[in-house]
Amino acid sequence: MGYGWLLSAALAAALASWAFDALVRLVWRPRAVARRLRAQGVRGPGYGFFHGNLRDIRRLRAAGAGVRLGVADHDFTPIAQPQFREWVPRYGRVFLYWYLPTEKNRRVWKLDKEVRTTLTKIIKNRLAAKEKAGYGNDLLGLMLEACAPEHGGDQLLSMDEIIDECKTFFFAGQETTSHLLTWAMFLLSTHPDWQDKLREEVRRECGDRDRAPTHDMLNKLKLMNLFILETLRLYSPVPLIRRRTRTAVELGGIVVPEDAILTLPIATMHRDREVWGEDAGEFNPLRFDAGVTKTAPKNLGALLAFSSGPRSCIGQNFAMVEARAVVAAILQRFELTLSPEYVHAPTDVITLRPKYGLPMIVTSAGA
Repeated sequence: MGYGWLLSAALAAALASWAFDALVRLVWRPRAVARRLRAQGVRGPGYGFFHGNLRDIRRLRAAGAGVRLGVADHDFTPIAQPQFREWVPRYGRVFLYWYLPTEKNRRVWKLDKEVRTTLTKIIKNRLAAKEKAGYGNDLLGLMLEACAPEHGGDQLLSMDEIIDECKTFFFAGQETTSHLLTWAMFLLSTHPDWQDKLREEVRRECGDRDRAPTHDMLNKLKLMNLFILETLRLYSPVPLIRRRTRTAVELGGIVVPEDAILTLPIATMHRDREVWGEDAGEFNPLRFDAGVTKTAPKNLGALLAFSSGPRSCIGQNFAMVEARAVVAAILQRFELTLSPEYVHAPTDVITLRPKYGLPMIVTSAGA
C-alpha cells in the first residue's frame, strides 16, 4: 500500500507539472505576449487555443492549392504565402501570429535530429582518426583543422556550429542552387528576348560551345549578373526565413520577447511596391543596372535571397559564380522553349519549386 501511494503521488505530481507547463505555454504566455506587443501597436490574427493560427494557414493554403498562374504572372504568393498576402494589408508589415507544433513539424524535427546524429558520428570518426589520417582535406576537415585545440587559443566553432555549417553546405548549398537554376531556365524560356541578349553576351565574352567559361570571362557578363539577380528577386529559392530571439531584443522600436520566432516572408517582401516600385511584379533585370543597393534606395537590404548581415548565406558568392557558369554553358549550346504542358504553380516545400515540374523543349543553338 505504501509503494502504491508513493507511485500515485509521483504520477499526480508529474501530471500536475505537465498541466502547469501546458497552461503556461498554451494560455498564459500567449496572452502575456499578445498584451505586451499590442501595447506597442503590434496586432495580428486571434490566438487559437492549442493550434495557434495553423487552422487559418491551412485554410488559406488549401484555397490557394488549386490556383494556376499565367506564365507572365510572377506573383505566386496566393499559392505559397497566402497568409501573408491576407494579413499584411490587414495588420501591417509587422504583426503577431502563432505557429504551434504540428505532426509535419514533428517529422521535420525528427529528421533534423537524425541528420545531426549522423553528422556527429562523422565528426567524431574524423577526430578519432586525426593521428593517422589527419582531419581530411575537404570542407569538414578544414573546419576541424581550424578549430583543433593543438593550435591554442579559443575554439573558433563549437560542435553544434560545425554541424550547422555541414548542413548548410551539404543540403542548402545543393538544393537552393539547383532550384535557382530551374527558375533561371523558366525565365529564359518565357523571355526569348533576354535569352537572345544573354546568348550574344556569352558568345562575345566566352566564345562558342567548345570553350569553357573562365572566372575572368564570367566577371564580364554584366547582363547575366542582372538576370541572375532578378531571378533571385522573383523566385528566391528560399522564399521564407526565420530567426529565433535568444533574449528580449528591440527591433525597429518594438521590444520582441525572448524565444520568439521572427519570420521574414522573402517572396512577399520582394514584391513590395513601396520598396521596388510599381513594376515590382514584373520581370525587369535592368532594375539592377545601377547596383543592388541603388535599386531599392528606401531599403538597402531589400534583396534577401541570401539573407543579410552576419547570418547571411556563407556560400552566396560561390552560388552566384556557379549560376553564371551553368547558365552561360547552357546558352552556348542550347535554345530553351517552355513546353505547352507546363503548369505555372510555384510551391513552397522548404525551397521554391515548380509544383508540376518544368517540362521544356531544348534544341541546339545555331551559330
